[in-house]
Amino acid sequence: MANNHKWPAGHRNLLAVVILLTIAAIACIYLRLRPRWLEYTETRDEKASIEAKLIKSEWPNDPERLEAILKGFTKQLGDKEKGLKVETAQIIAKATGMFKERIENEYETIPDFIQRASQTEYKDQYDRLDTYLQGRSIILDTSVFGMNELTSEPFKYQMLLKLWTTQAIVDCALNNKLRVTSKPLAGSRGRRASSITVLPMKSYYLNENDATPYVLEFPVQLEIIGSMANFSAFVDSLFTEGRFLPITNMELIAQPPQGGKLPGHDKEGIINYHTIRVQIICSSFFLPQTLPQKEVTSPKAVVSERPAGI
Repeated sequence: MANNHKWPAGHRNLLAVVILLTIAAIACIYLRLRPRWLEYTETRDEKASIEAKLIKSEWPNDPERLEAILKGFTKQLGDKEKGLKVETAQIIAKATGMFKERIENEYETIPDFIQRASQTEYKDQYDRLDTYLQGRSIILDTSVFGMNELTSEPFKYQMLLKLWTTQAIVDCALNNKLRVTSKPLAGSRGRRASSITVLPMKSYYLNENDATPYVLEFPVQLEIIGSMANFSAFVDSLFTEGRFLPITNMELIAQPPQGGKLPGHDKEGIINYHTIRVQIICSSFFLPQTLPQKEVTSPKAVVSERPAGI
């Protein structure tokens, strides 16, 4: 009689269950635990990298010391009443608020100024500025000045800010007894125009991917002549209350001595030139706050517009 080697049904069922459980366990490990393991190894490697950087840095690894440093920085930043945050806000307001009162008087708010400034207003204010400067012996040449009453740019408020900046800088020079130099115009049979040029506007961005600028700069170049004392007073006047027109570029040239005589000097040997010629670039700054949608530009740290008429 042949031996029956078949397992009992109960054993076979148990074996099948064991095999299924083994397959399920492998699948669970591969599908669920393996991603967790990979995540753990990545986190471990990242932690090790951060620790290595901290060891190389000047920062302490002691959590209590780091907490104390954090509290010190937080105190230094301050709140709404004092600290670096308040000081920074005050500096920005001073640097960009030169025309704030004028804007509020004529347009109420900066967003209204941006939206409502028109070509008609620009033409009227250009004509007034041209007439005002002619009364003070300053002649604007449109090919050098870069603007005239027919200038038309997409954003009218920027055109007005260029005019206001020009007048403010020229007023500072004239009020301190400096003369704006002039040069002959090509093909004008001796006619001369003042050395004043409106340079292209610059846009500054806080972050690389920002679509709109945070601050706009309006530079104006001019050449002035006068005494060193008057020029020093002029520089001081650029930073008086309610005015912020920093010099961003300067070239100073001493005039040749008269009659072949060398200029005098003081006890310390510093030469006293009676007359100097200075070519400077001064700028005003404007914080747009809310810009029209059409003003979106390519994201860059600093972007200059194309020259207008120069």
